[in-house]
Order: sequence, then structure tokens, then C-alpha cells
Amino acid sequence: LVLPADVLKMDARSLQMYKKALDEGKEKVYNIRVMVVGQYGVGKTTLTDRLLEKTVNISERHSTDGIDVHIECSKVSLSTGEWTTQEKNAEQYARLQRLVRLLNKHSHKQESKQKQEIKSEFIDKISSVEPNNEHTQPNPHVRKESNDRHLRHDLPVSAKPSINRKVKPPSFQPVKSPIIRLDPEASGIHSKRNQKDTVMEILQLVNDKSDKLEKDTEEYAALALWDFAGQYVFYTTHQTFLTRRAIYLLVVDLSQQVTDLVDDECYLDAKGIKLCNVHEVTEIWLNSIHYCASSSHPGIPPVILVGTHVDKIPEKNRQKFINEYFMKIRQMLKNKPIVFHLMDNIAVDNTKRDPSLEHLKRRIFELATQQPHWGEEKPARWIPLEEAIMKMKASGVMVAPLSLIEDINRSSSIKIEDRDELEVFLNFQHDIGTILYFNAEGLKDTVVLDPQWMIDALKSLITDHRFIELNPTITKEWYAFNNKGKLTHELIDAIWTKKNKPDFHDNKEYLLILMEKLNIIARPLSYTLDGKSVKEEDYYLAPCILKQKTPKELICPESDPEKERTSSLCFVCKGMFLPPPIFHRLVGACLTHWPIAKQNNENLIYCGCCAFDIDEYHRLTLHFLGHVIFARVTITADISQSSKVCSEARKFISENLSKITENLGQSLEFEPHIQCPNCDADSLEGMISMPRLQKEKVVCKAHVKSHTLVSRQLLKFWFEEGEQTAVEGKGREKGFKEDKTRKVQEKEPSSSINEEKLHVTVLNRCRSKLIKDLNIEGVMMYIQEKELFGDVTIRDINEQALTTDKISHLIAQIKKRGQDTYERFKECLFLSKQEDLKEMLDEEEKKCAAEMKSKRQGTG
Repeated sequence: LVLPADVLKMDARSLQMYKKALDEGKEKVYNIRVMVVGQYGVGKTTLTDRLLEKTVNISERHSTDGIDVHIECSKVSLSTGEWTTQEKNAEQYARLQRLVRLLNKHSHKQESKQKQEIKSEFIDKISSVEPNNEHTQPNPHVRKESNDRHLRHDLPVSAKPSINRKVKPPSFQPVKSPIIRLDPEASGIHSKRNQKDTVMEILQLVNDKSDKLEKDTEEYAALALWDFAGQYVFYTTHQTFLTRRAIYLLVVDLSQQVTDLVDDECYLDAKGIKLCNVHEVTEIWLNSIHYCASSSHPGIPPVILVGTHVDKIPEKNRQKFINEYFMKIRQMLKNKPIVFHLMDNIAVDNTKRDPSLEHLKRRIFELATQQPHWGEEKPARWIPLEEAIMKMKASGVMVAPLSLIEDINRSSSIKIEDRDELEVFLNFQHDIGTILYFNAEGLKDTVVLDPQWMIDALKSLITDHRFIELNPTITKEWYAFNNKGKLTHELIDAIWTKKNKPDFHDNKEYLLILMEKLNIIARPLSYTLDGKSVKEEDYYLAPCILKQKTPKELICPESDPEKERTSSLCFVCKGMFLPPPIFHRLVGACLTHWPIAKQNNENLIYCGCCAFDIDEYHRLTLHFLGHVIFARVTITADISQSSKVCSEARKFISENLSKITENLGQSLEFEPHIQCPNCDADSLEGMISMPRLQKEKVVCKAHVKSHTLVSRQLLKFWFEEGEQTAVEGKGREKGFKEDKTRKVQEKEPSSSINEEKLHVTVLNRCRSKLIKDLNIEGVMMYIQEKELFGDVTIRDINEQALTTDKISHLIAQIKKRGQDTYERFKECLFLSKQEDLKEMLDEEEKKCAAEMKSKRQGTG
């Protein structure tokens, strides 16, 4: 049984529901998602068009604005690996093939009576459905519901450029859809009847083509290509769409030297603008893939290094040049974990139909078949709703209320059982990139049927200046946004009410909530004029947009006898790379928690830096450089509460770093340090780790002359009196977790040390039996329900290919976490009806305890 990793992460009830649905019928899922990434202007879009066998005009240069998503444009034969481009209806034909198989199984279970009932319903509905030989057209009656967040797109889906080679399904014609009416009064027909029509129309198609569909046994993998814009300004929003369930094509221009500067402005940290070279941009992308989409399996997701502009390389010694070019990139990445994602080096000539493209296609297919999610099983009864959603999308519906999806599902004779299973279905479709569904407050009642719609909405705001059509009436607002990240409703309304974007404005509430949930924007807080209360501003701030360099005096202020400053608390990313969106999202979280600090009525927020007024006497400054986030508090009065205020600020920052990395699925770990007060805060020098600070004094060697620092003075304010300053490196997979507070002077009791050794010894002795007999799926349901581990560890265990590897990984995690986790694991064994294994551990524990007691008495 191959279950999707994201299904295995679900709670126990959802997992049981999923398995029950599988028992009633299942099918294997084969999806290939190709993500084309890399710097600006290297030929990513041309490469994408070549892979889709579109007509390419080399004389025209087209830059991607945001992301272009190509879904259902190609398919790949499972038997031969051959790619064939197709019209949109061909993918519908493939879904109908699967639906025929489902109906055949369903009819056997329900006997011929049920089959005849379905057929009779087909006949009743035939007269109401008109075949149409043209592309599917939107229904003119489709309108928004009273809730203006749920508005359909009033224009048809824009036609894609023609392609040279098309494969049409045999004698299959698209059908005009008269059934998706979000406003029952506009259609004059009850909405319940319309939703049933949707399902009946699908079943009619199956009935009409069942003979042909049953004979066609060729199976295909669905293929989707995502073409990412290379401009740095899109970098933050790109992170939202990176996934481990993809093959990445990292594109470089072979005609550029790896040391050549890229024609793009990067704003990485508090230093402001930076011009990166080819190698640096390539490394930024690899780091993003590694930290935003990585899994426990080495080399997943796989990345193919694709070199373009081969035609610009002299033919003499061309292959030697290409080999050396790729080798330079790999040499610069050696000894870094990101290099393990790189698989093949493939050079292509985008000016023609290069044979190397066929080699690239074959490698994409071969790598896809090696991924953990290849051949995952999903419930077959999901297919009718999948087809209904695809029909809605084809008719021009970009966004739909969840209630409509529920009604359509209820109208089907083969349906998803209840709301909980429907959420599992929607989460799965989101994970494979078919739809976008965010199960969060304010968002969970809406389904984005076409990911391109949301991408277009985001890029219309977060975009490169080259794509902006300035309206003189909003020029001032645009420059305030572009330079200071201030996003006003006037600017939003002006951009989202353009003629070609009417649905954005009508879904404004949903989109703004979504952008807030993703921490792309935030509504800042500020103090009222009397300074006694806090209010929410009527505009948003977008940290990812900021370009203005941070003034040095904000990061490195001069000494002031009337003010006291804490040391700089440093959150050091262990991977030596901190994706800037992590800091942007942290600032977004802080903006909704503390009022933003102001000076001369201007917000103190810059590229890679922001200041907050925790209260009247405490100002927090956050900035980041390289792979480190710095925090410092300036205290303007001698009050007794400073330690408590600063300690709570530290906890808020660390907790939110954990949440942000968890939500992004990133495998980042932070280690806290304190920076020597004699070092400039705009450098990475003089950082002292927490283990070193357990000593009474530490030596700083960051200067010409070494000097001694008192640990308690460095830790002053950040940790309240009596708090332990060590950080538990094994507590969480992401961010960091502090140990339970203990007195610094206290030593760990010897009994707890023995208990620690005891559970490790027990697990080591029982390892073989556990690997042989443990029902890993059963116990993992309760391990997740009891929250023994974080999502990353759950995912790492579930993604192990072999059951023995999963159990070994589980045992290692329990040993690493300590006695409390071990006891809770035994409880999960009991709940999953594996009492025999729990009893085995208990018995072995008694033996080990007796041995330890005997040993102590002997040494005594």
C-alpha cells in the first residue's frame, strides 16, 4: 500500500477515513510536475514551449510575469515514456477512462438494477445537453453569489498558443456546459438541479463513450509544467509554490560566465541591493529548493541542470566547454548539501528542435518514476468530483465556494462520504497542484480551481517594475509601495479593478486574507496619539518589497547614557543559508503583534530590518544578515520588568520562526548565540554559542586582542533570573526549543540520567523484535494524534521507502528525545492494539532496571 506522504501526516481519523475509502476501490496516481526555475533571461519560457512542442519565435523575447502554469497540455505514456502534447479535452478523456473502470466496478457491486437506473438518468438528461464542436465556452449565466468573495471569471480561459503536434482522443467532442450557475435566480433553475446536471452530464459522456473507453487500455501520467519568472522580486511568492513532488529544471545560460553579474537587482538582507553573479543566483535557487521542498530522501526533489544558448558556443571544442562549465558550477557547490539534488547536466539549443530535448524528456520521466509519490493510491470514488471540478474550470470558473463543491458531490451516485473526507480530497488535490485549498480560518470556505488565477492575482501586486502600467492617479501610491512596502486600498482597488482583472477585486477579501496568512503582507499596529492604546492601521506592509538600505545607526546606534541596550541575540541558521522569505514572514508576524516604531512619522522598516515598540520603554530591532537574524532591545527607563519583556520577546520570535518554517515545510534549524557587544551588529563576527555561555566567563577572539566576557552580563534581559540558557537542539526539527526552566547552578539528578540510559538500552535490545512485528501504520496514527513529533519528523518517517527503514527511523527518533517520549510511545502501542509489544518493552525495562541496580550495588 503506497499512501501519499501528506495523507500519512493527517490525524488518525482522517487517515482511517482515507483507508476505508481505498477499501471500496482505489487507483494508482501518476503525476509529473516539472518546475522550470533559474535567473532572469536565460530562456526558461522558450525551453518550456519547446518541451510542450509549441511554435517558438526566437526573434521575440518574452519575460514571464510571475509563474505560467501549464496543466493538461501534455501526457506521458507509462509503458514507453513518450511525451505527447494534447488538447485540454484529451485529459478529460483520460479521466473518463478511469471513471468507466470505476462505474464497472460499482455496477458489479450494486448489481444490474443500479446500472439501469444510472442509464435511465442518462437518457432523461440527453435532451438538456447540447454537444459543441468548438472549445468549451463559459456560461453567460454564471454569476457571483451574494458573498462577493465567490465570483466566477466572466471571460473564457485564454487560449494557449498553437502547437505543432496534437493528439486528439478518438471521436471525443467537448460538451457545452450549461450547468454551473452560482446564482440560482439568474438561471431560473434550482441550484440543486444544476449541480446534479453536472454529474449527470459526466455520466452521460461516460455512457456514450464507454465501449471505446473500455477498449483503450493505454495508461498515461498527467504532466504539468510551471514556468517561474527569474526576477528576484517574485522570489518570496515563488516559495509558496515550491514542492518536493516535482522535478526541477535549473536553467543557466551557457554563453554567460559563472562569474558574470546578472541583470537583476537582489535585495537579500539589511545590506540592501546586491548584484549577484550567475553562480550566486544558481546557488540561491538550489538553496530554496533544498530548504523549501526537500524530503528525508537524499536527492529529492531531483534537479536537472539545463544549459541553454548552445548555439552561441563555438562549435570547435563545444562539448568540452559545456562539460567544463557544468563542472565549475558543481565545484563551487561541493561540500554543501544542496549539491546532492543535482542529477544530470543537459545542454540544449533553444533555437531549433534539438535532439537533446528528447533526452531531457526521457530523464524527466525516469526520475519521476523513482520518486516516493509515484504510484500512490487514492480512492477511486474521488474521480467523479475531480471531473466535475475540471469541467467547472474549463467553463471559466476560477474560484468556487466550498458549498458548491459539496452540493455537486452530494448529487453524484458515487460520492465522497462526508465533509472530513472532502477536506482530505481537497488537501490532496492541492498537494498535487490541481487546485489551491487552504484549510485555515477565513480561507477554508473557498476553493481556487485554477492555480494560475491566484498566481496572477499575487503577481499583479508583487511584480517587477517592467510589468507595471502606471496610472497617473495612483503613481504616488505605487512608489510608496515599491520603495517602502506600503500597500494602500487605493492601490489595490486601482490594480484589481482593471478590465482584464474584474474577478480579483470581487475576491479582494479572500485574496487579502490569503496574503496575510502567508505573511506576504500584514496590517501594522501603531499607538494612538495619546500613547495609551494600540490601533490597527488601514494599510498593509509588504516586507518582501522593501528595497531601501537600513541606516547604520538603526543597527549600530551610538552609546547613550540615558538608554540601556541588551546584547544582540542571534538566531543562526545551521544550514548557513537563510531564505529571505523566512525573515519577511517573521516581520509580518511581528507587525501584527507589536506596533511598528516610527521616527519623524516614518515607519522604521527597511530591506532586512524593522523596529517595533513593545511598549513605551522597550524598542525591539530585528535585522538579518546572511544566515543570521539579530534581535536587540533598547530600554529607555530603568524599570524592573525589562527582563520579563525581553524574555517574552525572545520566546515570541523563536516560536514564530518554528511556525513559519513548519508551515513552509522547510528543514531549517536555528541555534541561538549572543554577539560580543564590542562587535558591530552589521557583521557576523563575535557570535558566542549557548553551550559556551554555560561557563562563568567566555573569551572573545573576534578582535585583534582577545578579551573576556561575563556570561551573565551577556544573557542579561534575554533570560529571566533562574532560566536555563542552554537550548535543546533535539527538541524540534525546525526553529529551536528551549529546555524547561531550571536553575543554572542545578545539576541533572543522577536518576534521570539512568532513566535516559534505560530506555535507550531497552530499545536497542528490542530493536529486532520491533522491526519484525511492529505495525508501523497503526502506531503512527496515534503518534501523530498525540503529537509526539513535529510534521517534519512525521514526514521523514513516512517517506522511508521500506517498512524496516520506517521503524528504524522511528526508534532513532524516540531514543533521541528521551524518557517522556518513550513512555508516550508505549501508550501509542497500547492504543493501536499492540499490547504484546508494549508488554515486551515493559518486561525488558524491568530486567534492565534490575541489572543497573545490581551494578550500582556492586560498585558501591
